Amino acid sequence: MRKINILFVLTVLLLASCKTENKNTSSPAQTTTEASATTNSLDVTIANADGALIGGFDLSPIKIVANNTTYTFKSKPDKHKFYANGKMTYEVKFKEGSLKLRDQDSELLWKVKMYPDKVKISDNEENENAFEVRPYDDKIKVKHDGEELYRVNLEGNIVKVNDTEAFTLSSNQESYVYAILAIDEIPNEHKMFIIAELLNKI
Repeated sequence: MRKINILFVLTVLLLASCKTENKNTSSPAQTTTEASATTNSLDVTIANADGALIGGFDLSPIKIVANNTTYTFKSKPDKHKFYANGKMTYEVKFKEGSLKLRDQDSELLWKVKMYPDKVKISDNEENENAFEVRPYDDKIKVKHDGEELYRVNLEGNIVKVNDTEAFTLSSNQESYVYAILAIDEIPNEHKMFIIAELLNKI
C-alpha cells in the first residue's frame, strides 16, 4: 500500500511539472502573436531589406503603427491629431496644396507641397532645400537641390532604391509616394505619417 501511495505522489508531481513546462514554452509564441496582431491587420505594412518591420498604416480611418507604437487620430476641419497611449504626439495640418507634420508642441517637422506631378518635402516653412519626389515613365526620382539622390522602382511589393531591394510592402502598390521611403534623412516613423496622409490626398 505504501508503494502505491509513493507512486501516486510521484505521478502527481510529474504531471504538475509537465504542465508548468508546457505553460512556459507556450508563452513566447503567445507574446509574439499578441505583438504582431496589430500590424497584421493593417492595410499596408513595410519592412526593410533585412525583413524587420518598420511600420505600417490603415487609410480609412487612418491609423499609424511605428516603433511598436500605435497612433490613432481625431479629425478636425483642417488637421488630424494623432494620439498614442492617450497622449497627443503628432499633428498633421492641411492647407490648399500642402500638409505639415508637427510634433506635440506644434513645432514643424516636415512640410509637404503637393503638385500635379510631384511632391516636395522640406523641414522649413519656406520649403527651401526640399526633397523632390517625381515619377517618370520607368522610375521615380528623388532629388535634392536639383541633384538626383535616389532612383526608385516599385516592382510589385518590392521597393528598389538605386537598383537594390530596400523595402518590402505587404501588398503590391503603385503610388509614387512610396519612394519617400528612400529618403534616409526622414525618420521612418515620420515617413509613415507623410505617406499615409499623401495617399489620402493624391
